[in-house]
Amino acid sequence: MNTKHFFNDPESLVQDALQGLVYANPHLSYDPDNKCVIDSQHDGSKFVTLISGGGAGHEPAFAGYVGPNLLNAAISGFIFASPSVQQIVNTIAHAGGSTGTLLIIMNYTGDVLHFHLAAEKARVAGHHTAVMTVGDDVSVGRKRSGRVGRRGLAGTVLVHKILGGYAKTGASLDEVVKFGEQVCNNLVTVGAALDHVHVPGRETNKQASNGSQVELGMGIHNEPGCRVLEPQPHINDLVNQMLDQLLDPNDSDRAYVRFGDCEPVVLLVNNLGGLSPLEFSAVTKIVSEELRARVAKVARIYAAPFMTSLDSKGFSISLLKANQEMLHFLDVPVTAPGWAIPTYSSESWERPNGPSLKQKGVDTQVHDLSRSTLELAPSTLKRILTSCCDSILSVESLINSYDSVVGDGDCGSTLGRAARAIQSTIQSSPSAFGDGDAVQAIETLARVLEDNMDGTSGALYAIFFNALAASLKNIGTERSGKRQIKEEDWSRGVSEALDALYRATPARVGDRTLVDALEPFIKTFATGKGVHAAVIAATNGKEKTKGMSAAFGRAVYVPESAWSEVPDPGAEGVVRLVQGLLTDGNENGA
Repeated sequence: MNTKHFFNDPESLVQDALQGLVYANPHLSYDPDNKCVIDSQHDGSKFVTLISGGGAGHEPAFAGYVGPNLLNAAISGFIFASPSVQQIVNTIAHAGGSTGTLLIIMNYTGDVLHFHLAAEKARVAGHHTAVMTVGDDVSVGRKRSGRVGRRGLAGTVLVHKILGGYAKTGASLDEVVKFGEQVCNNLVTVGAALDHVHVPGRETNKQASNGSQVELGMGIHNEPGCRVLEPQPHINDLVNQMLDQLLDPNDSDRAYVRFGDCEPVVLLVNNLGGLSPLEFSAVTKIVSEELRARVAKVARIYAAPFMTSLDSKGFSISLLKANQEMLHFLDVPVTAPGWAIPTYSSESWERPNGPSLKQKGVDTQVHDLSRSTLELAPSTLKRILTSCCDSILSVESLINSYDSVVGDGDCGSTLGRAARAIQSTIQSSPSAFGDGDAVQAIETLARVLEDNMDGTSGALYAIFFNALAASLKNIGTERSGKRQIKEEDWSRGVSEALDALYRATPARVGDRTLVDALEPFIKTFATGKGVHAAVIAATNGKEKTKGMSAAFGRAVYVPESAWSEVPDPGAEGVVRLVQGLLTDGNENGA
């Protein structure tokens, strides 16, 4: 649970956030006294006014959905607290018009009471007003929810989107209400999260997760989930449990909507606020594929932070059993800032995603390997690679810990990913590293590194090993006939590879990079002193990076005091890699 915030006064935070939204969107106006955001272009005398609202902390809901073809106004309470009756009444008077006003709310006691009371007061004042309560949660079930009914969750956003387009057709208030009820009756949602959230300005929540569980059936107000899954299940298993609650027709407690084989289904995957875009996109992929395996037609897929719970590390899945009219209004373009995903035509949705190049049978890889006259026994190469990979994997966490101090904490993982890829290649395809051709072996190694090492270190390793392959190929052409590769060939090859690396990077010894270990190793080895002496030189070079000023990479941006705490992680990786040569028992090169 993250308990640090830039704003620790929750009341001023809400006001500032709403004002900031309006500053960035010129079609909006803001009334700070009533904490309401209004579409200044809306004409309530021509079209039914749609107003929604609730507590803050669910952004972009609700104010983010104010705009043409969506909501016409939104009212905010403080964090996780309903707006007051007077706020609602004043907003109806300000934004509403003669065609009537529909209040779209979620099924929470405070919202229900306040908005219904405000609707009655507005009617007394002469405003034609109706209330629509959305309850789409399935996790609580009929037995526990009783007469209170289902909670409102992210599916509410689909009600906003559809009715926003429908109201612009000139439909009457009664017609909008009737259509909205149809949408609500075909809508289900379930959420899951790894932890609870901390509300700015409040004491730390004592409901924090133990770190090895998932709460299934999470609401959006920091309340506990309906079930605790411990240990944390694999994402595919979690998604399938969530889909079971949404789709199982035999679950009498939760089968609120019967999804037949013919009706189009709309999928909305909602980021509860704390998942990174990277992780959330992966969640969307899993949910989409698992759903497509269960229903005949997934007509629309929407994925974004639609209705958050501050920075909750979780997501929710909403399903709508739609008809063509609902799909039509989902496709109506909007410019509201909260609907931050593209709007596509129905024709675009009817076209399936194109097959990947791989599915089309297009080979995107270059497979021709260079032939050379230098030979290296496959068994020797396999032994050396395995030893070096084991050496790296044994210190993956250690290198990550170093990199957490002076970088972004992933140097060990990057090296570990490459080591595992090499091991996997050896195991799955023993001949992948060539049939005894030294150059082919190094080229293959370079390609594995390119495919599995990202970032700066990946590029440096790939340049070095590609240059080593090129150098060895040239060395082999200087003599006729095949021969076993010798230590002098390796010495010249790695020296020329270092020269090639220096043509690509300005990093040199003394700059606190992997070069501080790599150059001493190569220069010592090139003098004929053997691998053992070269490893000692690399180790000494690595140790010198402690306290050394950084000239490149993220270490430049960390406090200088951190430089003395740990050696350069990249240099540490080089040392551990070449130490693998000693573990193999190889003292003088392959």
